[in-house]
Amino acid sequence: MKIEVNMTETKSNDSETITTTQQQSGAKNDSSKGPESIYTVPLLKLIKEAQQQHGLRHGDYQRYRTYCSSRLHRLRKVLHFPQGDRKGFKKREVTLDNLKDEKFVYLPLIQAERAWAYAMQLKQESNTEPRKKFHLVARLRKAVSHTIHLEYICQSPLCDARTKLEAQAYSAWMQGTLFFELQEWKQASEKLVLSQTIYEKLASALNEDEQILYKQRVEELNPNLRYCAYNIGDSSAQQDLLNMRSKGGKSELDALIAQTREKQAASLLEVTWRGRTVPVRLEKIRVFLLAYQGLDASLGKANDCDAKLSAYETILLDCKEAIQSLKEDLAAVAKTKVDLQSSQLGSQQYLLSYLTFLRATLTIDRNLVMVDVFQKNFAAYQSGESKKVAKPQEGVKLYEAMVQLSGELQQLQGMENDKKFQNDLELLTKVFKAFRCYYMALTCQGNRQWAEALALYQRAETYINQSEGKKLGDSEFTKYSRVGQDLAHLRSLVNSGKCAAHAQNILGVEDINAAMSGLSVRSKKSLCLRLDEFVEDVSLTSATPNVIKLPPTMAPVPCKPLFFDLALNHISFPSLAENMENKKSTGAGITGFVKVRLSRPQTPTPKMGDVEKKKKKKKKEEETAPAEAAPAAAPAAAPAASSTKSGSTGGSKKQAARSGSNVFSMFSQKQVAEFKEGFQLMDRDKDGILGKNDLRATYDELGRIASEKELDEMLKDAPGPINFTALLMMFAERQSGGADEDEVVIAAFKSFDDGTGHIDGENLRHALMTWGEKFTTKEVDDAYAEMTIDNNNRIDCNALIQMLTSSPAEETEGEAA
Repeated sequence: MKIEVNMTETKSNDSETITTTQQQSGAKNDSSKGPESIYTVPLLKLIKEAQQQHGLRHGDYQRYRTYCSSRLHRLRKVLHFPQGDRKGFKKREVTLDNLKDEKFVYLPLIQAERAWAYAMQLKQESNTEPRKKFHLVARLRKAVSHTIHLEYICQSPLCDARTKLEAQAYSAWMQGTLFFELQEWKQASEKLVLSQTIYEKLASALNEDEQILYKQRVEELNPNLRYCAYNIGDSSAQQDLLNMRSKGGKSELDALIAQTREKQAASLLEVTWRGRTVPVRLEKIRVFLLAYQGLDASLGKANDCDAKLSAYETILLDCKEAIQSLKEDLAAVAKTKVDLQSSQLGSQQYLLSYLTFLRATLTIDRNLVMVDVFQKNFAAYQSGESKKVAKPQEGVKLYEAMVQLSGELQQLQGMENDKKFQNDLELLTKVFKAFRCYYMALTCQGNRQWAEALALYQRAETYINQSEGKKLGDSEFTKYSRVGQDLAHLRSLVNSGKCAAHAQNILGVEDINAAMSGLSVRSKKSLCLRLDEFVEDVSLTSATPNVIKLPPTMAPVPCKPLFFDLALNHISFPSLAENMENKKSTGAGITGFVKVRLSRPQTPTPKMGDVEKKKKKKKKEEETAPAEAAPAAAPAAAPAASSTKSGSTGGSKKQAARSGSNVFSMFSQKQVAEFKEGFQLMDRDKDGILGKNDLRATYDELGRIASEKELDEMLKDAPGPINFTALLMMFAERQSGGADEDEVVIAAFKSFDDGTGHIDGENLRHALMTWGEKFTTKEVDDAYAEMTIDNNNRIDCNALIQMLTSSPAEETEGEAA
């Protein structure tokens, strides 16, 4: 039996002095003169402080005992009160005659503390070595003798009333502790009651700061007093002990309660479960069963979930120890005795099944309490009422554990043929699996795994359909009926979750509300123009649905049918070289290829120059139709677009004027840097000259195989080796040549003119994003930002043509203006 005895500690400072109420300055205690001061020694405060500072905060009684020995040695040295000399020991006791200093009161106090600390150290060791119990009692007797002597010398007129009362209370407490260890309950109760009464009176007479210490001592004595009362014959003391344990949670009460249960368990010799009675031989099992009988009362008094969980943890620990002791007993019996073959399970094996059943059901009960706590936290977190993170993975773990426990119960020995038992367990397993699948689906939704979430919701719905409406018939499982009643609420959660997961799977977003808020609910577009957009259009179900505009708006038809886009690689085209005009301004050759290569690795935000390049290219494709289908025409289209990007169309009427013979004055610094970057990307061998191998490697990177003829034609554009200066000269010649490209651009955009000098914005957007080298939505939006558009979404055709066909000088003047 382990009983906590709360003591106080003394100060570690050797020069510590006790507060005196009436000390006169300069007075000395002399044996020839009467005392001139009254000693006030707060004994309880001294020992409490010393204990806290020297080991008892961590239960180290040996360290505290060592401190007491050192303290005694220093005190005797300071007081010149040694016990003998170097030749031998000579005992000297403090008497009323030699009580010249208040520090003499310390000597019997610290001697009692040292003996008591030694006794408590032996008490810890007596759990494994029972013979040390005798030494423990001897040391407590020694401590009692020192406290009686302390009480005697404190009766001196030199000590005030408080010191006398504290010495009396301390002596009574020490004597009560000795009687408690000797199990003399009546005498122990009398002494402890006396000590408690004195400390209560002292607490009422002191100020608020000092009252706390004495009230704590009064509370510390209550468990021992109630235990003494119980052993004397007070039957209500057991319930008081249990109440103290649930409120305070003090570990010293566990030993007291364990002893109480052991006495009551002596009458618990057998147990009945499911119509079969088996004997209970082991003491640990009896104690556990007794505790299990009082579990409902303990749970009824629990104020919150934490208290319930604490009760479950305690009973589960006792159950685990009971099962372990029974298994060890069965293993020992199996070594010495051969079991006879029998169709019925042995009594102790049946008892083991019963204990295993209790452990599993108690664990399920505990997990259900934890589920309630989790669901409250999860709901608060989802609604934003709490910042504490609650993840659905916690619910998955709890229900997974309950599914496994249900499976273990189904395989319990002796229960295989109990149909009612098995059916109820199967029903419970399906209910737990339904909740588990629901929280797993929530986890998948959080990980953006929409398909997996949908599958789990469907599985949860299957389990709900299989278990909803059925009732638990076995009396052992009727307490879980509440879980089955939650299936209706779970079904609504599953249905809403399925809809959310399905919508998230379609939209590809995590926040459905934010995605739905961005959808348009009204649009004047016809259905054929918004096939990739969802718009709630009530006219589609009316007599005049807005499917297509009739008559349809005139739109340019691409010269190249869709068939060529699909089968281009499988068709051999006839040569059209004799019908084509050989113009350098068409952009064929090395300069166009450099521009194409320069634009491939980078994906910057489209500027107006890039937009003009694409538009000119698209319109030219629509005008020149079959000519672009020839393999050699692909690199030829790029220079025209590139020249558009630089702002010069090279028209016969608008030619860029050269300034001197310096080719670098033809281009801006940005253009020169772009040309330099393209040259460096194509110059693979880094020799400063573009050769056939450099062009072939560049074509390979673009994913196109160039023939030797194409490469030779590109190199023939240059009069000699192509270095960077030569390449720049070729670009200058292209821009200053007689390419007549403005007419193509004007004709292309004039074809969209509705006759009023305006272009329908929707038709132009559709053409740019559908035919030729398709524009992206962002590129079209960037291009439209530079155009002049009225409130009816119509583009000024003349302003657009003027912007696209202006020369660099005109653009510079416009920007400066």
